[in-house]
Amino acid sequence: MKNQPSLTPEQQKIMASILGDHMSGPTYVQVEVPTKCKWYAIDTLEVRPFTFEDERDVLSPANKNKNFLNLLLSKCVKGIDVHDLFMIDRDFLAYKIKEISTGAEVRMEITCESCSKKSLLEVDLSVLKTKPFEQKLPLEATLPHLKKSIKLMPPRVKDEDFLTNFQLLTSNLWRFIEEIDGVSDETIINAIVEKLPVTDVHFILKTIGLQDFGLQTGLNYICACQHETEVEVSLTENFFGLT
Repeated sequence: MKNQPSLTPEQQKIMASILGDHMSGPTYVQVEVPTKCKWYAIDTLEVRPFTFEDERDVLSPANKNKNFLNLLLSKCVKGIDVHDLFMIDRDFLAYKIKEISTGAEVRMEITCESCSKKSLLEVDLSVLKTKPFEQKLPLEATLPHLKKSIKLMPPRVKDEDFLTNFQLLTSNLWRFIEEIDGVSDETIINAIVEKLPVTDVHFILKTIGLQDFGLQTGLNYICACQHETEVEVSLTENFFGLT
């Protein structure tokens, strides 16, 4: 941002009369994330709306190669490094920041898979339900095919580079496995993963994805032709109104 000229006391008074409460900048509010901060060094998290200055910064050419969502959240989340958040908490906070910044309404264009008709769907984010994650970590389970015990850790934002596509995720699956049948050696676990039955691989992927927890962003949409489909309210620059 360019340096702003100094204002006289009278000019500051006029500015304050126009901006009102916005003069001092956005206010932080406490939010309860799906994990309830059980595995963080803090007990609560605070967020604030993003500002026009934040918007200009995250969309500037200098940041075009950075993850816009993580960069935006890093400006609006207080109390923790965004990269230390579990993914379900990061995504929850993104929706919450959108809601307090530009409103809870999201418009989505839907194309019916049955009749190909396009419709505009208006979603109120405030009605989306959140299911808290209250299990212990690491997650303890039994592989459905091998019947062996396994301990798993869900991914954090810092692991996001390993989640960008199926090939990367499956090649790095060992990173989210703490133990298989009492074995914790990473080299052995990596070798085991390569030989796992596909049923067990899919079980691990579903378990660490925590799809049944956090903000539930899937909605059932019924077209005028009566065809019903599930719609996902996804995170994009347009979701935040940044483009």
